[in-house]
Amino acid sequence: MISTQRSRTAILPGLRHLPRLALAIVALLALAPVAPAAPVTESRQLISDSDQKLTVEVKSWLGLGRLSPGCFEGLVPLEFTVINGGASEAVITVRCGAGYGTLVTAPRTQIVAPPGSTVRSTVYVGKGPFGQAPSAEYYAAGMLMINASPGIGPRREIECQLQQTWQSLGAVTSSTGIPSTASTADTHRRVLTPAAGKRLLEVRPGFSSDLTQSEVDPATAPEDWRGWSTLREFVLTDDDWTAMPAPSRRAMLEWIALGGHTILLTADPDGERLDRLGLPARQADGHRRVGAGEIIPLADGALRPPSPDDPQADEFAGVVERPAGWLDFPWSGAGLSRSGGFGERDLPVAAILVFLALLATIAGPVNIMLFAGRGRPSRIFWTTPVISLVATAFLLGLMFFRDGVGGAGARRTLVLLDPDRNTMAVLQEQFSRTGILLGRSFPIREPSWMLPQLTDSFAMSTIGMSRSAGSFIEVNDERRTGDWFSSRSDQAFTLQAMRPGRGRIELLGPPDAPEVLSSLDVPLARLFFLDDDGKWWKTGPLDAGERRRLEPAGDGEFGPVRSEFLSNGSPPFTRAFLRLANARGYAWAEAAAPRKVAIATLDAIRWTKDDAWFVGPVVRTEGR
Repeated sequence: MISTQRSRTAILPGLRHLPRLALAIVALLALAPVAPAAPVTESRQLISDSDQKLTVEVKSWLGLGRLSPGCFEGLVPLEFTVINGGASEAVITVRCGAGYGTLVTAPRTQIVAPPGSTVRSTVYVGKGPFGQAPSAEYYAAGMLMINASPGIGPRREIECQLQQTWQSLGAVTSSTGIPSTASTADTHRRVLTPAAGKRLLEVRPGFSSDLTQSEVDPATAPEDWRGWSTLREFVLTDDDWTAMPAPSRRAMLEWIALGGHTILLTADPDGERLDRLGLPARQADGHRRVGAGEIIPLADGALRPPSPDDPQADEFAGVVERPAGWLDFPWSGAGLSRSGGFGERDLPVAAILVFLALLATIAGPVNIMLFAGRGRPSRIFWTTPVISLVATAFLLGLMFFRDGVGGAGARRTLVLLDPDRNTMAVLQEQFSRTGILLGRSFPIREPSWMLPQLTDSFAMSTIGMSRSAGSFIEVNDERRTGDWFSSRSDQAFTLQAMRPGRGRIELLGPPDAPEVLSSLDVPLARLFFLDDDGKWWKTGPLDAGERRRLEPAGDGEFGPVRSEFLSNGSPPFTRAFLRLANARGYAWAEAAAPRKVAIATLDAIRWTKDDAWFVGPVVRTEGR
């Protein structure tokens, strides 16, 4: 846990029996220990130079010295404020580094502050990766070490280093010295389902660890969804919701669309009142979904942490840590590579041994006895380099003809439509196998989060926890460089992005003879629709602006699509399909031109298998 002077943390013990879930929550909350904890949001002054009238501060709503325990894989936003009261321009260089192959989004970012100005700039540092499974140890939190190096003049350099801390499963003692009670094995399923008229925590057997809450300041929440990406769950009250700045609220909704969950604690859960607060509209089943996530109203006090200062405090905003049950199990891309026709990458051991034997024979005995023999020993000084050059050219030729230039891969994209806010949340997973690459960097064409994953050919590091080794660098939100792609190797990535978009799927006509109209800017190969009565319909192909009649579809026709994603999909894909596959009033549409939908990466990759699907609630249009 994080330790500062003013703080609150609630530790919720585990719940043992699912049938008595509601009663157990109330009873255990009443018995929960009261412990001082720290607000996560903090700031730090890095430079204060009175001679040059230069001040540099850094702030993060998820913590600096130690990150919130609720941080999972994602991006941690660091907001730098440079106040330059001097007469000359100030240039602050932010250099970020990370251990264990962690993603770094800004290895070298320059913040330029003209004379007499105040400049704010946000830098994102990658958090993660986690371990393979919650069975032995896992990364419990991260530390951001931010130091301003000494310099002469108004040019200063700041180093940001993200490190990982370790924590064993089970009962632990936090940095505050307060014992943290381990919960029972039935606590950590992230899906919230209605029970006894309320939404209560549904349990999942097989995991055991701590469940804690950490306080953050919603007023300092970032205005970019990437600043929320490291969270899986956010808890706030309706007062927090109304007080949150509109850009921050919009960023939170975009994060929810990508799979996040928000729990809204409210004293009055009346649906019409919550509608007036501006919450996402209720759908036919009562859920307030946004993309692959949801805002879930809960009765006031359901998750409220006890406070020694004010046990009846009306406001709480925080992140919930579920270290074991909500870890994303690693995804290697193996299933996606097999579906794309890629087998295991074989190493021609026999051919390599033959080549080495021939090279040793030619460069050794043949060179000395034949080329440089008979009184001509000086020839060895040019015959040996020539032999090496010929062998190198031969190897490069073999690599060129065997592996080719560039690479091939399989890619899968899921676009979650949000017609109420005119946005699209994009989830993507991809596997690629490269030959000889003539270039490894590529432009960032839209704000996105790209996370390297394990591949079957990747050898785990000695620490046994790193998903990938190397340097994964993003320069000023403009270009990715480093070890994202390497010659003659395999790569697997998951990506996320948010896009504006007014495209939607409209439902027209009577319920017994429905029709659909697509305003998406790509043609659709086929479309499935689940109506409010649980009946499946289908049509296709469908062009933009085209109106087509739906025809009944069998219950199992959409099954192969669902099975494919659930059997070998990455965690974001799996969560999205589990949450939306049976959502009534939703349409699933396959894009006929997937490349127009996908998040672009390295242009040298040829996508031999490329799939893209849209999913979202249909917009019902009357009188057309």
